[in-house]
Amino acid sequence: MARIKNQCWSYNAGERGENWCRAYEKAKGGIIMLEWFETALDEQGQPVRDPETGKPVKTKPRVSLGHRDRDKAEAAAKAKAAELLTGSTTARVTSLRQLIARYLKEVTPTKKESKRLQDARSERVFLAYFQDRAKAGEKERGPERHPSTLDKADWNGFVAARRDGKITGWNRRCRASQVRGDLKFLVSVLNWASGADEDAPYFLARNPWRWERRRAQKMVMPKEKDPRRPGMGDEQHAALMRHSPNWRFALVAVLCRETLHRMNSVRQLRKQDVDFARGRINWPAEFDKTERDLVSPLTPEALEAIQAVPTPSVLSPWLIPSEHDPSKPVSRAVLNNWMQEAKKAAGINEDRLGFHAYKRAGIRTDGFRDFAPKVQERLTGTSYEVLKEVYDQVPYEVLVEAMETLRKERRRA
Repeated sequence: MARIKNQCWSYNAGERGENWCRAYEKAKGGIIMLEWFETALDEQGQPVRDPETGKPVKTKPRVSLGHRDRDKAEAAAKAKAAELLTGSTTARVTSLRQLIARYLKEVTPTKKESKRLQDARSERVFLAYFQDRAKAGEKERGPERHPSTLDKADWNGFVAARRDGKITGWNRRCRASQVRGDLKFLVSVLNWASGADEDAPYFLARNPWRWERRRAQKMVMPKEKDPRRPGMGDEQHAALMRHSPNWRFALVAVLCRETLHRMNSVRQLRKQDVDFARGRINWPAEFDKTERDLVSPLTPEALEAIQAVPTPSVLSPWLIPSEHDPSKPVSRAVLNNWMQEAKKAAGINEDRLGFHAYKRAGIRTDGFRDFAPKVQERLTGTSYEVLKEVYDQVPYEVLVEAMETLRKERRRA
């Protein structure tokens, strides 16, 4: 960025704290100088460290370019910034592709299975997007670029391409939630890379998509204005039960309805998690979104559904085992496919009506709002803030009642 201060020209290249370099006129219209920061080295070529803080000591060399040509000076500043980036101890990861691969190797294995699958998918999406940019003639925006060069144009370009299904291999249009999930993945990668110790040889000195920069440049996460979040009605539930493909589907549906928990938590219940003696279900933290151990009462309807499960021919630790591999719980993809089959057979055409609609319907029950926030959290395994923001919904009948109340008050006045 070029600027004029006190009528003297200057130009800044690179990133402060990483590879910053400045070209400037020593006097108005005078010879142009070049300055930058670099780590001081001792006689053995090792970084000199501050005895009090232990951090490397930085020096600020200045050299004269010997000319007054501002265009040449800008090019020299950019070249020096690139040289500093290549020689930096935080720039050993030389490409975005390499950084993402390192994240998937070191961080992703520590996550749950569903998150691991999401990370792998987001990696493929981003690499395909950046590869498309390179093929379109923007080599500097391809996957081999340095991660520190990511900017607002990359953010906005990805949001538009992903939303409209214009990425090679990912041609289906996406909702805002899917785009947001992919962006959060790359933000996590950059946060991880920039949060390492300064001596680590492969991390970023600064996150180009850090929160402060995103806020300043209005790089917002995409969000649907009026997302559809339908609840499961009693008649719809009865129709699904009449057309249930099998007992696994029916049991998951009933438990989602009775416990107000997510399908992913229900499908991963083990037999030992159901306490028949005390009449309750223990929700293990390892399979719960909140990562907390929770307990909820076992309703008569839920108990009846569990007891109706046929005796399996092969022993399994899971309450709802997979059809083909009893050593694993029934998969989320299989359950979602069964839901689509049951909806089609029952003649239900409502979009986005799935297992999660059971939780929404239970939370939107009038009596649920009267419970204390902590009780609501424990019953559902969801924070009170999310319950208010995402699940709560004012029925039309309540609005009619409120309007009639106001109408009567006006008449009295």
